[in-house]
Amino acid sequence: MKKNKLHNITTSGFKTPKHYFESFEADFFERLNEKEAIEASEKSGYSVPENYFDTIEGKVLDQLQDKQEPPVIQLKPKRTLYYLTGIAASIVLLFSLVFNTDTITLDTIETSSIETFLYQNEYSNDDFATLFNSNDISESDFIDVNISDETLNQYLEHIDPEDLILE
Repeated sequence: MKKNKLHNITTSGFKTPKHYFESFEADFFERLNEKEAIEASEKSGYSVPENYFDTIEGKVLDQLQDKQEPPVIQLKPKRTLYYLTGIAASIVLLFSLVFNTDTITLDTIETSSIETFLYQNEYSNDDFATLFNSNDISESDFIDVNISDETLNQYLEHIDPEDLILE
């Protein structure tokens, strides 16, 4: 920068001609008048006939009235179709209930197939509880009522008293 002495530049480098601002206003208005004259001489090239907008409404309405309306075709209501399909479905259901006498019972299904089905799917205790009827199950099926005194004493000796407290 010091070689080119750029740090010492005090002017912008732009210059205006002498008496530029004195004659600027006159030159500007002269050019503005020239542009207005050019724009006034140019026309769009399109013209509208006389009284065109007075008569156009009547012409358009006449053309609209001359057109004939197309015939309207009535469609058959779908209500009868719904009735017929409902009747057909009820007849099929009636025949399937009356003539289907083959029922599958738990005796015909093998126990091993039930066990494999239950092992493949994850079930909770609540899911199993909904499968059983309370009339079919008794407590004696799950609890051995014949408990010896010796077994009961061993259980009570090894249990913590905190386990017996109900919250």
